[in-house]
Amino acid sequence: MLNRLPALSAITLAGFLPACGLLPGTGPTSDAVNGYATAGIRSTASLPYALVDISSDTIGFLSQPNLITFAGTFPDKRAKPTQVVGVGDVLNISIFEAAPGGLFTPGTSAGARPGNFVDLPPQAVDQKGSIYVPYAGEVPAAARTIPEIQEAVVARLRNRAIEPQVVISFNQQHASVVSVLGDVNAPGVLPLNSVGERLLELVARAGGPKFQAIESYVTLQRNGKDARVLLSRIVHDPRENVFIRPNDVIFINHEAPTFTALGALNQNIFGFNSEIPFDVETLTLSQAIGKAGGLSDVQSDPGEIYVYRFEDRHFLEKLGVDTRRFILDKIPTIYRINLRDPSGLLLSSAFQMRTKDVLYIANAKVVDYYKLLTLINNTTTTVRNVNSGVHEIAAPLN
Repeated sequence: MLNRLPALSAITLAGFLPACGLLPGTGPTSDAVNGYATAGIRSTASLPYALVDISSDTIGFLSQPNLITFAGTFPDKRAKPTQVVGVGDVLNISIFEAAPGGLFTPGTSAGARPGNFVDLPPQAVDQKGSIYVPYAGEVPAAARTIPEIQEAVVARLRNRAIEPQVVISFNQQHASVVSVLGDVNAPGVLPLNSVGERLLELVARAGGPKFQAIESYVTLQRNGKDARVLLSRIVHDPRENVFIRPNDVIFINHEAPTFTALGALNQNIFGFNSEIPFDVETLTLSQAIGKAGGLSDVQSDPGEIYVYRFEDRHFLEKLGVDTRRFILDKIPTIYRINLRDPSGLLLSSAFQMRTKDVLYIANAKVVDYYKLLTLINNTTTTVRNVNSGVHEIAAPLN
């Protein structure tokens, strides 16, 4: 009877195998997903990517906190914009003459209106770009400055009025406007000040941001181009507080900079691998590792630390990467650093993380061997326990 016990144990284990489908789980198995698919696209091709070592040769580029800037994207160096009139603008026009009794001002007879000027009804710039001034006719106004329009009207009236002078001002602005949208307290379309305004002035006029500057990104759109910069950086760097042009669009959105930490890390303050906020304007790789709880002493390989991100083509070309085999301008890039190198911590303290980066700490190679030993040990223990149980059942039968 006892000789049959090993065979009985094997039969018992085989009987348990079909019951594995009844064990707890968090979702369908990979076999179920693959087996029940009606249609799909399957591929074994890996995504092409660039691999860059963080070293003394590359850290000069990688230590820059933010490569995209307003000053670099919109390199207009004029001190302030020259404001011009556009179609749809409404103008106030006042015409002065040197003496009464002229073309627009009555004489000194009883009941005459005092003063030597006349205010015309507000004039809108029509679709042809012109305004109408009595005795001057249609005067081109679109794409001209206020002084240029004043001189044009004076030239038309010089031979008809008494030493005419003309004063023109904006009544309503519809052409030289800026749209400020998103997470501001009073979004809307704002007319530009004639002396020129910078970005932060427009944000202030729109009621200011709803969230902290460190959690607000500003996107500036101009002439088909756009750039996105953290608001706190604009506040701290006057070069980023650029002059705004007519028809610019300023969009502010709330997005706290974060990175994702995965791999062989200690239990961090969140208790698991997770998306972690920067909480500061700029975050280095060494700070990111610290925020994630540090490397696991029994699991991690300090020589295999990676940062995943999509990098701009022109930046990788500056680093010396051959990008000809990549199709898109955003290239999948993996940065690698070796903390076994004594200079590795210094390099990691200079490497700048960016929002949406993925930090991955690889396992040490011995961990796979340890996992295999643990699996074998657990399996042996299970078989031993089953055999012991079978012996206990079979003992009374003897």
